[in-house]
Amino acid sequence: MERSRQSTVFLGGLLVMLSAQPRLRAELTLVKAGKPTSVIVTNGRPSEHVMLAAIELQEHLRLVSGATVPIVKEDELGKGKQPVWILLGDSNRSRNLGFRPKELEAETFVVKTSEPGVILAGDDSGRKKAVRMGTLWAVYDFLQDQLGCRWLWPGETGRFVPRRKTVTIGAIDIRETPLIQRRHIRASNQAKHKAMYKESGVDRFLDLGDVYDRLAEEEATWARRMRLGTSIKLKYGHAFTDWWEKHKDTHRGVFALQPKGGRRPKKSKKPDFVKMCISSPELWEMQLAPIRKNAAKGAKGMWLNACENDGGGGFCVCARCRAWDANPNTALKALPPVEDGSEDATTGQADDRSAGLPECLSDRYARWYNELAVRLREIEPESNVICYAYTRYRAPPTLIDHIEPNVWVGYIGFNGYPRHEAYRKMSTEEWFGWSDKGATVFLRSNGLYYSGEGAPFVFARQIAEDTRFHVRNGMKATDYDCSQGLWAVSGPSYYVLARMLWDTGADVDQLLDEFYDGFGTLAPVVREYYTYWEDFTTALNTNPKFKDQRRVDRVRAYPALYSAEAFDKAYGILKKGRGLFRAAPESEQQRFKNILLGLKHGRLLVAALKEGQVSEGDAGKALMDFRREIAPRNVLNVYWTTYKEMKFHLF
Repeated sequence: MERSRQSTVFLGGLLVMLSAQPRLRAELTLVKAGKPTSVIVTNGRPSEHVMLAAIELQEHLRLVSGATVPIVKEDELGKGKQPVWILLGDSNRSRNLGFRPKELEAETFVVKTSEPGVILAGDDSGRKKAVRMGTLWAVYDFLQDQLGCRWLWPGETGRFVPRRKTVTIGAIDIRETPLIQRRHIRASNQAKHKAMYKESGVDRFLDLGDVYDRLAEEEATWARRMRLGTSIKLKYGHAFTDWWEKHKDTHRGVFALQPKGGRRPKKSKKPDFVKMCISSPELWEMQLAPIRKNAAKGAKGMWLNACENDGGGGFCVCARCRAWDANPNTALKALPPVEDGSEDATTGQADDRSAGLPECLSDRYARWYNELAVRLREIEPESNVICYAYTRYRAPPTLIDHIEPNVWVGYIGFNGYPRHEAYRKMSTEEWFGWSDKGATVFLRSNGLYYSGEGAPFVFARQIAEDTRFHVRNGMKATDYDCSQGLWAVSGPSYYVLARMLWDTGADVDQLLDEFYDGFGTLAPVVREYYTYWEDFTTALNTNPKFKDQRRVDRVRAYPALYSAEAFDKAYGILKKGRGLFRAAPESEQQRFKNILLGLKHGRLLVAALKEGQVSEGDAGKALMDFRREIAPRNVLNVYWTTYKEMKFHLF
């Protein structure tokens, strides 16, 4: 995030013009003694997002002060003495004070006080799903930095609002532009997950009705308030998941040749994992055909999706693809066994070694990306190829000396916490390997997906360190798959990451202070509690039952990893807050209760795993009863944890 203030030198016509307007001579009072002394002003036809900004501002001002500040359109303002104006978005009045929306960079916003009031406005350009939300970002910045509001996790228990009857602000002159153009953490509650849960039978144990839908909405609201969003619309994902069913009869030659013959998926039951014959000109033309069609209609800035299907096996063994491989090969460094989310638990278990394929296939994939990029640029110069560095093509190529400038590579690394220093070093070297050859590298990480299973698990400092590295080395986009929704057991980690994706220069200690301050007088106890679990989590890397184990084996080892003594010590820390709890306001009590419930869930989970099955036996039934009890509270995503346990055959 690039931030400018009045005390610094401003660049660009917008800020020069704003600075030329009448300056604030005294504080502005928005609410006095619980009564509104201001109005929220929009233009005559406010957009959906500007109205949302107005409602969010009004709601939070009410929670802060008890006053409901009116929302009016600018042509509804009367004459004579005026209340303080809070001008939202583009309007005649904000333009009269120097606001020029067309001069703003993508997602940029301005918070500027002047004699009539304060401007909260930004870049709201775009259409439909691609609308930018600069004005909304201005409101959230104002609520966060001027009023002290915090959104620790989704829902009401996670919303911290400092209360005061009178709300005043001094002189403000801020302009911000996000450094990261796409700030994305995939939600743990989403529509496709709901369908997945039903298909897996989760609804036999947990209600997937209104409660789930409300939690999904609250998670989306939290992400928006943390200013997760985008100024660029990337289109990617495993590109060929439906190609086998669509093209197996008419274009068999575009699919990977298998070691035992035939162009087909490695596993017939996983057609969506089929690999492509990436050296095939027929494949390239099929990929480029939609681009040609849309370019002829005038489309520009398109994305050609070249993300190979999932899995670590089934790659093409044809002579043409093999001729593209590096020989001698620079072998991939081994991934931690926990990264077992695709076909093969490790990169060394694919069956194509007998056919002579090297471990590392990055050179063939890099050449494919380049072949597409050159042809794409000839069709439409502003368009880009988007692809992955993943599984056996994760490491940078050996023989290919450059990547075309219109290639964006989603690096699937920095996966999982706690991580070894050697793994961090490997990930940084691979990142540099792709970027130094000319690719625009963005982060498509599974770092949250592999971090935690439902017991306390905190990794805030490690993920902050990695985020600082990405920012310093030009990261333009993030895509974390996915949060898992472990709010009460991993909360500081999620909060620090989401905040750093916007406030890229923020110090991790500052952000942790923000998180703990949300617990009021209980903050010292909560800080000690989560610090204890962060030290515990980091130390897991020295435990042979956790280090270098597959994910399912880590879960099975929880009874050994999370001893009764470990839980007792954590509970002893929280007991220090008993007296403070009784004197705390209701909102802080409920926030603290979520932490207690998260700790209890960890105990019950470990007991059920020790018993053998998390849905059977007394301990398993107690766990599932407890999950049904806490499901509405955003303690953690009980649907996700239950689904994973079913997937790991722990039921």
